[in-house]
Formats: sequence, C-alpha cells, structure tokens
Amino acid sequence: MKIFLQPKALFWTALLTFGYVIFSKIGFQLAFLNSQVSPVWPPEGMALTALLLLGKISIPGIFLGASLANYLNNPHLPTALLIGIGNTLSSSLTYYLLVRLTGQRDILYSTRGLLYFLTFCTIPGSLLSAGIGVTSLLVYGFLPYEVYWNVLFTWFSGEMQGFLIVAPLLYVWLNPEEEMKVRWYKKIELFLWCVLVYLSGRIAFSDELPLLFLPIPFVILTSLRFQQYGATLSGAVLSFTAVVQTIQGIGVFARKSEGSISINDSLIFLDAFLFSVNGIAFFLVTASKERERAQKHALESLEILNRLKEIANEELERKVTERTLVIEAQKAEIDKQLDIAKRIQESLFPAKPSDLENIEISFRNVPMMKVGGDLFDIIWNKQDKEIGVFIADVSGHGIPAAFLSALMKMALDHWRRHPKEVIESLEHIRTQLSSNLKDHFITASMAHIDLDTGKLIFARAGHFPLYIIKKDGSLISLRPTGRLITPFFPLLAKSEQYELESGDLIVLLTDGLTEASPQEDAKMFGEENFLQIITEKRKESLDDIRNYVFQKVLDYSGGIDQIQDDLTLVLMRYSRA
Repeated sequence: MKIFLQPKALFWTALLTFGYVIFSKIGFQLAFLNSQVSPVWPPEGMALTALLLLGKISIPGIFLGASLANYLNNPHLPTALLIGIGNTLSSSLTYYLLVRLTGQRDILYSTRGLLYFLTFCTIPGSLLSAGIGVTSLLVYGFLPYEVYWNVLFTWFSGEMQGFLIVAPLLYVWLNPEEEMKVRWYKKIELFLWCVLVYLSGRIAFSDELPLLFLPIPFVILTSLRFQQYGATLSGAVLSFTAVVQTIQGIGVFARKSEGSISINDSLIFLDAFLFSVNGIAFFLVTASKERERAQKHALESLEILNRLKEIANEELERKVTERTLVIEAQKAEIDKQLDIAKRIQESLFPAKPSDLENIEISFRNVPMMKVGGDLFDIIWNKQDKEIGVFIADVSGHGIPAAFLSALMKMALDHWRRHPKEVIESLEHIRTQLSSNLKDHFITASMAHIDLDTGKLIFARAGHFPLYIIKKDGSLISLRPTGRLITPFFPLLAKSEQYELESGDLIVLLTDGLTEASPQEDAKMFGEENFLQIITEKRKESLDDIRNYVFQKVLDYSGGIDQIQDDLTLVLMRYSRA
C-alpha cells in the first residue's frame, strides 16, 4: 500500500486520472447506442500503455480516471464505479496475460508475442469490461434489455480497438527506450506518408470513390520504412479517418438509408477491416525486427568467433596435438558405443527359421548409419503351420529412429500372441508408441500366411503394398487402406486376403530401396525398376535375388557410404506340397 502513497505514485495517479478523462472525451464523441458505450475506447489503450511503462503504480490512476470519466458523462455514482472497476480489470488482465504469455512488454517484439496480444491477451479483458459495464447500465435502468447484446458487442469491440490501435501507438512513441533515431528530414518524410494515408483513407471511405484498398499500400510502405513508428502512426491515422467517416454515414461500411445494415453492424465490419490492416502492418514490423535481431546476433556471434579464432591461433601449436588426441579418444568412444548399439539392434532382427515348411524366406537390412529405424520380425508356428511377417520403417535416421524401432519391437507382444489379428496388432503398436513418437511417424505392414491352405491376410499402416510375383511373371499387389502410425490420427486400417499358389514370390520392402538416388542426380531407383529386377530373377534362389537387388541399388546410389535411407528387403516363396 505504501508504494501508492509515494510522491512519484501520487504524481502519476493524478496525471493518469487527467489523461484518462481527456482520452475518454474522444471515445464518448463516438458513442451512439448509449452515451457511455463507444465503438472505439482510446482510454483503454492509454491504460495498458501506463501499465506497460509504469507497472502497478498506475492502477489507482486508471481506476480514478475511468470512474471519473464515466461519472462526468453520466452522473450516476454506482454505474461510474462499476464501469471504472471493469475498465481497470480489463487493462490489468490484458497486461498480466501479455507479460505472462510472451515474457515481453513490447507488443511488437515478436510475431509470437503479437499473435498472443491480438488474441489471447486482449479478448478476455475486453469481454470482462464489456460484461461489467453493460450489465451495470442494464441493472440501473440506463439501457433497455432489447439492445443489451448490441451494446455488449459494441463495447467489446471498442475495448479491442483501444488495445489494438491506441496501446501500440502510445507505447512506441512514449517509451523512453524506443527512441526514433533518424534525421529530421526522415521525420518529415514520415509525416508526409501519414498525410498520404489520411488522404487515401478519405478517398477509400467516401461515397464517390469507394476504393477500399487504396490506403493499404501506403500503410504497408510506411510500416516497412519506419517500422514500429510508421506502423502504429499510419494505422492510427487510417483508423481515425475510417471511424469518423463511417459514423458520419460515409463510405463502404457506413449505414445506407435504403439498406438494412445498422451503424452498429457497420462499425463492427469496419473494426474487422481495421484489425486486418493494422495486423498486417504490425506483423511486417515484428518480422522485420526479428530479422534484425537475428542479423545482430549473427554479427555478434561472428565477432565472438573471430576473437576465439585469434585466441586459438595463438595457442594452436601448443594444443593441436592435445586436442587431436582428445577428439580421437572421443570419436573412438562414440564408435564403440555405436558398435554396441548396432549389435543390440541387430539382435532385434529375427534369426532365419531352420525348420520352415512350405515356404522359403530371405531378408536383409542395411542401415544408413550404424543403426537405423527399419525393423523386421517373423513369427513361425510349426504346430499350426502358420507364419507371421512384420516390417516397419521409422521416419528419420540414426539413434532416435533406432530407439523407436526398439520400442516398436516391445510393442509387438499382441501380434506374437495373436498373429492373425493384423489390424488389432497395428492398433496396439500405435497405442503403445503414441506418447513417444512426437515428430516422428511409422509405416508398417503385417502379413499372416496359413501354410496349409495358402491363405494370406495382409494389413498395412501407410507402408508399401505387398507384392506377389507369380510363376509366369505377372504381378499382383495388395493395397489395403491404412494411415501412418502417428499420435494424431487413427489408423483406419483394413485387411486384404489372397490365396497363394505354389511358386508365388512375396516381396516386402522399405522405401529406401526404391527412393535410392545418386548424389549428382535426384532421379530415384524407382518401384518399377525394382520390381522388374525381381521379376526377371524370380526363378533364382531367394538369397541370390536379394543380393542382386541390393547390389543394383548400392551401385545406383554410389556405394554403401552414399545411401540416404535405411534399406530392408524381405522375400518369401510359397511352395505348397
């Protein structure tokens, strides 16, 4: 409490009270539905600016100014006090949300902060003030119930315009830290640009020449040339011109005598237009400021690097051997850990069953790095003469993808218990991994084959189709629907069935094989080329086909060191006795 009784606080309380009353006179001049309801309420912008520049010592001045301004306009103490409370809470809540959500007091500091200011920060306070103010007028008989909602929306719109137009203008031009460091003739140029905005606004909001778009280029150019000073000043000039013209019944948004649009609706439409224009100007400024900060940080980083370079050069001869040894030791440790991770991941892949009946199988995985995100697994049930096959591809490469593939291996527990339930198993994987995927996604396929009957059941989640190459070389592809495995969307997977015949060659793969490309050319190896090679080699042993395909892909890419994705291929040949 003592802080509000200090001489500095008392001075600002008196000054803000007087300022609020003066600003309210401007707002009341625009009132039409009720003497205390203005479609543009400049004092709210002044109050928010005071909070941004002075802090909480400005609250008494805001409250006294709001209460006094409303009492002078309508000498009824209860409504004046209630409206004063609503106005004070509105600006205080907006200030609190702005600082809490953005961490900045500068409204135009960043595009993220500006977006918060234009939405989450201003809307709650404006609604609060409008609700308290309009309800108090209704309760004390100054407002008929029939126009309650019109007045409420107009009050809310006026509060918003005060925050969006007046607050940025006052904050930029009154902030002692925001000094306009330009030569005098640049200030004259800014004045002339604002004159152009005013004249173009008069033309745009006239009945003779309704060129609504005319002021927009001038506002944008002024914003680009003078940044926050040009954006706030030109936006305020255009807003003032447009509101005055519209209230006088002139311009595109004005009420026409033969039309059905009320002046209240007209101003609401106008507010939407002004919000769009000012929003564009403000976003241009914030984007420009962010770019300047990035450039400044880049220059500072460059200077730091130059200084470090000078220091490093002075000690280079003494430390080069030592640093080389440290780097080599670290690299050796990283390579050692990657080798361990590679062996662990290789253990996730199944061993080739030695007692398969009615089917042959061959598979190979080549990761882009030492570890990768592809996964393959087999379920072989000799007693029931059934085999289940799973193949998946985690987006990305390296350790993160390998970690997710390890988690996916653990999520195959449902599939291992119920190999025929391919759709349910894919859903189970999504359920188990959703919380860990974040920016990653997974494509996967599951197939179940009854080795006695040759019945094949196949389902996929955004993965490649299952290809079947017949003895005669004809190609069949199974393409059931199913979305990627992500945390955001359900799979909506369906299954497809097929009756295998003896000699059918089944192909499962990940996209690294078909999307392989040489470094100097973006042309991919291609699905058609891939299938053609396998079709031509279909009568050879599966291991020979597999090795031939990998050799072709690696040669096309420029060698194993040049591949750009993990490669996995699974070949199965059904041979019912």
